[in-house]
Amino acid sequence: MTLTINTAMPGESRKAMQESRDFKTVVTAFPHLGEKLAFFWGEPEFGVLMDELQQNWRNEHRTGFPADVLMALEGLASVHDSAFPKLARKEKDLWNLSKAR
Repeated sequence: MTLTINTAMPGESRKAMQESRDFKTVVTAFPHLGEKLAFFWGEPEFGVLMDELQQNWRNEHRTGFPADVLMALEGLASVHDSAFPKLARKEKDLWNLSKAR
């Protein structure tokens, strides 16, 4: 499924995102995360959410996301960056995120 985003109509953009395979992969495994993704879609906080999901800032053991969910999250982040270039994450290299905090 190809995700087409119309940035002129944020509500339509959010609906297209929610119908995408990547979103469905995430929401099936982590419903609460799907709610956050939908809420922040098209907002500046979306990038912050994505960065927080990719790093363990809690200093506790976490198992991480299954590979399919991780790939779906990255797919959604990429679509978001393309659809909303002014909101695109500045630091896309996961290895440099820890230096940014």
